[in-house]
Amino acid sequence: MDEYFVAWDDSFSVGFEHIDNQHKELVKMVNDLYNACKKGALNEDIVYLRTVSKALEYARVHFSDEEEFMGKVSYPELGEHKKQHEDFIVEIKKSIKLFEYGKAAPIELANFLKDWLLNHIAISDKGYAPYLKNLEPETCNK
Repeated sequence: MDEYFVAWDDSFSVGFEHIDNQHKELVKMVNDLYNACKKGALNEDIVYLRTVSKALEYARVHFSDEEEFMGKVSYPELGEHKKQHEDFIVEIKKSIKLFEYGKAAPIELANFLKDWLLNHIAISDKGYAPYLKNLEPETCNK
């Protein structure tokens, strides 16, 4: 039976369905990777490569959406937030290289993703939520 390594909690909500759904999908990917790690090496390697590729692409789409919304409301911390996103992508790419060279285990990435995602949502993303209230609801819930 699969376990939740990261459990979505409504306290993580930024109040916009579209963004919250993207965050929930990222949490699901972390859980998928964690559960693969528990099932054994071959499964974990296969799921690792599939999940990381999917997560990287999904993160890019999600980050682009967030940054677009923040730009629309002239969010003052957009530059810093964008830098956090860029740093995240760099770290994921490093993790992939380390894995390919046999210097990192998938569980290390699962831990990194869990910590980064929860901290980023709880602190950075919650910071822009009040600004998004100035947008029309259909803009944030596309």
